Amino acid sequence: MMRPLDGIRVIEIGRSEAAGVAGLLLSDFGAEVILIDPPGECGDLSAACHEDSITFGVDIPAERLCDRGKKRVFLDIFDEDQKALFQKLLGTADVLLIGTAPQLLREAGLDEDTLSRLYPELASVTVSAYGTTGPYAERPWSEACVQAESGFVSTTGPEDGDPVRSGGDMANFLGGLITCAAALMELAEKERRRAVGDNIKGRHADVSMMDSIVFGLENQFSLYLKSGKVPVPKGNHYALSAPVGNFPCRDGEIMISVATEAQWKAFSEAIGHPEWVDRPEFFNVSRRLENYKLLGETVTEAFMQYDRKELMEILQSRSCIYGCIHDFPGVTEHVQTRARHMFMEVISGDGSKYIAPANPILIDGGHMQSEKISLPGAQTKEILEALPL
Repeated sequence: MMRPLDGIRVIEIGRSEAAGVAGLLLSDFGAEVILIDPPGECGDLSAACHEDSITFGVDIPAERLCDRGKKRVFLDIFDEDQKALFQKLLGTADVLLIGTAPQLLREAGLDEDTLSRLYPELASVTVSAYGTTGPYAERPWSEACVQAESGFVSTTGPEDGDPVRSGGDMANFLGGLITCAAALMELAEKERRRAVGDNIKGRHADVSMMDSIVFGLENQFSLYLKSGKVPVPKGNHYALSAPVGNFPCRDGEIMISVATEAQWKAFSEAIGHPEWVDRPEFFNVSRRLENYKLLGETVTEAFMQYDRKELMEILQSRSCIYGCIHDFPGVTEHVQTRARHMFMEVISGDGSKYIAPANPILIDGGHMQSEKISLPGAQTKEILEALPL
């Protein structure tokens, strides 16, 4: 079956997970993604060495899930002969994904201006912690520090407690998704120019992981910029509506979210307290936010009359918004993740198999994804021998 990006060739250089995620998505949907592996245990463009993990933000093994489906070529772009091969390979590419520290490409003589001059039709995207401009462009980074600098950490954690980073790699994955979107926009423009007979000119996109998180905090920043009110950690409460959060019942907890007046009315009636709608403390969103602690106590008292299963059925009957807090075993066995086949079998480079999260995009009702992860450099001979003389 033909995939959306069949016929597109992408070169990925560097070992940031953000570039890796972008390359993975492009690969799953048909692009031939060629990952450049630096020769040896720890090349200049790799974060594989322990001492480099602080500089590059991640301690990367030779095999990562985001390398699934990619072809892998050994090339050392600091060696003149191999750099010539790399440049010849770039001449066959549609997109270059750059996931390494910006200064390293400059040191190799492959800065943005040089690439634009040598390959005027090549689309390229650089993804880095803070972007390629500004005083932080060359700053060493880690996932936690980018989350901290972006403001994300300041909003997260228990009420009246210390701010905490996300349990997941928000910077890398949001940066990777934005990088993928940037590459697709560049490809779309090239195709449009080609269709109307215009000169094809590749663009260079610059993606910052910090910027990507700020973009994802739009609600919180909009509230602050309009009101001057600085968001602080509130646990599972939310600054724009109430009641929101996890509340105990007789045998567990239920996560709820009540935002609009219509939702508040349906919620109050569903759990047998229609009088809440007329209580002065809960009369509208503003009053409920002012009195969210009293509201939480009131909701908890009502919830404690029910078992979780019974309460879920009651909330479902009025289309109230609710959910359960699942641990990882609960998510892997979840009826919804199973229905959408969100966990797949992956074949490691050594032939061993394991289960991992799948690509979340379904097209025509199904997944498009490769299950095999190649060993470093596995396709070096195949790719280099096919280059034009």
